[in-house]
Amino acid sequence: MSFHKLRRTPAFLRARFNQVRRKIYDRGIQEAALLRRIREEFPQIKWKSHRYITCGWNHAVVILDERLVFRAPKSTRYRKEFKYEIGLLHRLGKEVKIGIPNYRFVSRDKLLAGYDFLPGCELTSSCFQQLSVKEKEIVAQQLATFVTALHATPKSTVDEFHVRLEDQRKLYEELVRETRRLLFRRLSEVDVRLCEQYFSELESVLHQDFTRALVHNDLTSEHILWDGGNQSVNVIDFSDRRYGDPAMDFTGFLEYGEEFTKHVLDLYGGEKDDGFLGRSQLYFKRIPIYMMNASLQGLPCTFEDGYKMFNERFKT
Repeated sequence: MSFHKLRRTPAFLRARFNQVRRKIYDRGIQEAALLRRIREEFPQIKWKSHRYITCGWNHAVVILDERLVFRAPKSTRYRKEFKYEIGLLHRLGKEVKIGIPNYRFVSRDKLLAGYDFLPGCELTSSCFQQLSVKEKEIVAQQLATFVTALHATPKSTVDEFHVRLEDQRKLYEELVRETRRLLFRRLSEVDVRLCEQYFSELESVLHQDFTRALVHNDLTSEHILWDGGNQSVNVIDFSDRRYGDPAMDFTGFLEYGEEFTKHVLDLYGGEKDDGFLGRSQLYFKRIPIYMMNASLQGLPCTFEDGYKMFNERFKT
């Protein structure tokens, strides 16, 4: 059954309403607790206004006076890794030429940290299309320089800051298993066939050889900021960093078009193999499946948005 054919019964609507109400209540508690912790840990910081970010999956985030950004990991895994993210970004700040978070305020338990707000709007596809030809070239050059420097990070640094090794086979098997368990009963037969065909294509990645590198691993439009005033790119949220396939960091560039992505790849100074762009394209198609699965597991994204993206990337 396709998701849009599901019946909206009174019981379903009541359950949905209660779920939304509970989320709003929980968000209010998290927001208040985060602000209280900031006051306790950093009494020298004063602010007049704040903006609590509700779209994050793994971290609670609040912006104070559009001046400071504070993040606190939500899950056990991210709590264990947060101190390493802070240390790694301090190291990377000396190597990369664009703006990335530089945590100046770190709590004693290293579970709360803040950095100076990085200006810019999320470089969505629509925002990118409004840029001039010159600005698009600036974006291409800065992104190419950034990923070149990031991917050149020595393995010793990767090990020092306990960056996780990307396990392609495990990711593939989990994606197939969860999609068949959660998603297939909500999709049409045509959509299921498209997914199965895609899984066969994605499996080919498991047999390709490539040189691993430190990757951002979530370098999509919501984490790429364009600061028009300074004509510069800033990149945020390194929480999903991995030691894995460098082609992964070109996945988000495909939002701006294949021609742009190929141009960035031409400017890229890292090692490129014959299957580089093809793997990026396969990872790009994977995103809406992840999104639909995540929505069914209660994460802050919608099935409808994921399905719309699925249609755009699988049926064009």
